[in-house]
Amino acid sequence: MARSKKGASDVIQKKLRRRKESAIPKSALADIQKCKELGIETHLQANKTRSSYAGHVRRGREWLASHFDAPSCSADEGDCSVPKEPLVQPVALSVPSFVRDNPDSDVYADPAFKDAFGCTPNRCSDKALALFMSLKGFHENLSKNMVESIRAAFKKLWEQADGGTFRGKWSFNEARQRWEGNPADSAEVYDVMASVKHKASAEGGDRTHSMAMTKDFMDRMLQWHEATCPLEIALQAIQLLTRHLEQVTFDAGAWTLWSRYYISLDTILLDTVMKKYLAREPLTLSDSNTYFEIFLSNRKGWQKRVDKGICEADLRSNHYKIFPHPDMPSCDSFIWMLLWIKWLEFFHYGRTLGPNDFIFPSMGANGIMQPGQPLSHDTVQKWIDEATTGAGILGCFSTHCFRRGGAQYWFMFAPVGQQWSLAMVRWWGGWADGEQRNTLIRYLLDELHTYETDYSDALAPFSREAESSLAGEQALMRPASTEELRMVHASVTADVNRLRVDVSAVNDSLRSLTSMVQATSSCLKAAGHLPPTQLEEDPRFTLLRVSASGSAESPQISTPRHVHPPPTHSRPLSSVRRSHGHAHITPTTRPLPSAAAHTASTQQLPSNGLVIPRLPLVRSNGLKTPKAESWRDIITHWLVGDPDRGLKTPLKDWPQEWYQGPNWKLAMQYQNRAVVAREFINHYQSDEALFLAAYPEAERGHTPLLAAVNKARAARGERVRRNK
Repeated sequence: MARSKKGASDVIQKKLRRRKESAIPKSALADIQKCKELGIETHLQANKTRSSYAGHVRRGREWLASHFDAPSCSADEGDCSVPKEPLVQPVALSVPSFVRDNPDSDVYADPAFKDAFGCTPNRCSDKALALFMSLKGFHENLSKNMVESIRAAFKKLWEQADGGTFRGKWSFNEARQRWEGNPADSAEVYDVMASVKHKASAEGGDRTHSMAMTKDFMDRMLQWHEATCPLEIALQAIQLLTRHLEQVTFDAGAWTLWSRYYISLDTILLDTVMKKYLAREPLTLSDSNTYFEIFLSNRKGWQKRVDKGICEADLRSNHYKIFPHPDMPSCDSFIWMLLWIKWLEFFHYGRTLGPNDFIFPSMGANGIMQPGQPLSHDTVQKWIDEATTGAGILGCFSTHCFRRGGAQYWFMFAPVGQQWSLAMVRWWGGWADGEQRNTLIRYLLDELHTYETDYSDALAPFSREAESSLAGEQALMRPASTEELRMVHASVTADVNRLRVDVSAVNDSLRSLTSMVQATSSCLKAAGHLPPTQLEEDPRFTLLRVSASGSAESPQISTPRHVHPPPTHSRPLSSVRRSHGHAHITPTTRPLPSAAAHTASTQQLPSNGLVIPRLPLVRSNGLKTPKAESWRDIITHWLVGDPDRGLKTPLKDWPQEWYQGPNWKLAMQYQNRAVVAREFINHYQSDEALFLAAYPEAERGHTPLLAAVNKARAARGERVRRNK
């Protein structure tokens, strides 16, 4: 009986569960739909790619809208996955003459043409995209990679429209009387893209991308950094040294990891190995096996692996172990990364790096590091140009140069026994497994391919035979011919004859000079103006001392007792001038080297941990916040702070010594934030509506807002301008 009751209760419980499961509210499905769209938008593409595509689409729409009276887009504009950005007033561009004069150009007068770049394509979309690509590729002369990126951006935009309806070849369906497929895959767009590629090949040949940053170039840039920023001035030039140290670390890391920038580091730092590095002590076998790991997120090649269902093919994807390479100082990412992290923690942050801190943060004009803002691409490109120019390296280099240089070195130029196989290169560089072998080889051997098909030296006395060997090594390995030996002998004979003439002329000059010195010395001794012991007492003239027997003794060369750099304080040094029987001390001021003189006047940076984030703020995805939100960020920084970006204490609670005295570089930023915050809180009682009504400039950013607030305060008599 008990069993039957239990069975009945189980049946009742199952029925109740079924009713609950079937009664799913419709709102939950809508939430799931939003979650799906958000997940696709966030993870389908890398943040950098998504931001780049959004910019291409926005500029295309602005260009198209500039040819019509009122900007227009498709009705489903609000459902578009492209991030919304404030519309910039477009520059009116006239339709090219070849379009106006073309009798088949009636499509450009089609009313649907103005909506061609909407989220849902129409019959004019392929024509509009082809025209926009032609403008960028032929009229503005942009690179083929940029034009290809524009095509990819619109292709991705239309692929995601209407549940994936617009995919495949663009064509007109006669049966359904409608256009189907993707306009970016139309024949006209393909023709424009092919023409742009042919134009780039005709103008640039094989060299249409960045040159490879070779190991020799890395060594020369490191020498330039050391000459520009010597270590003995480090304590007086923290800002300058930080800038150079960050670039050297970035270069070594990019050359090793073949990644442009933005890396996330998970490391166990071993101070003993770093101390041996700094002391230039040899590393033991145990030290050489020390490593830390670096994790690269959002690497495009690994995303392709996931797309193909190979997510479990390699559980260590994107994880790289960095080992010491003391024999390659310019490319040794191990030591430079450790030094850079220690430098940030000790001199700038006064704390250990947090999980949200960027390894390569941006540095403001006042030398303050912004831990929550990554290093920009423009800054890195500026550094590369400055370093290559300073090191005397000719060529065009971009952030991609490190990837090519590192791959080529380990594949071809590394010492015997250390060269990598093609599989290792593919794995380390994050290339997809389906990458064509000839494509990858061409990427690695691009310069060599160009060299080996170069016959510009056909008229040279000796051919390099570049086509017979790797980079013309055959010319170095073959035996010398009789004609080559004859020419070498003639050249050496001519050089020796010229050297013999030069040596004879030098000997004649020395004899004449010796006779003049002896005659002058005899005259001075006879007149009594030259003490006989003058030359013997001055150590600068005692390289050779003649003994009583007439034989020359070995030169006596004195060595300094220490090799430490001289102190850089302002106390003048003294020079001793000897005369016969007395010593006179003449105070003189010793000039500093040019680099030290430049940085000696550099003021010290503010205390560790004091940061005022720059506006507009940069989100974690790399995009900047709208300028209209900057004034709200100022209020937040004043009342609450921003710990994620280094502002742990609200600005209203800062004591005066935090922005005065040694920290005077923060005074202007602090004062500007204080003016806006106090105006909002004290004068408008924290009422957003009244504040925005009084200051519409807030929509344009914090700089116009500050000017408007200062003007209002001056009108109220609360601000007095200083006479300049």
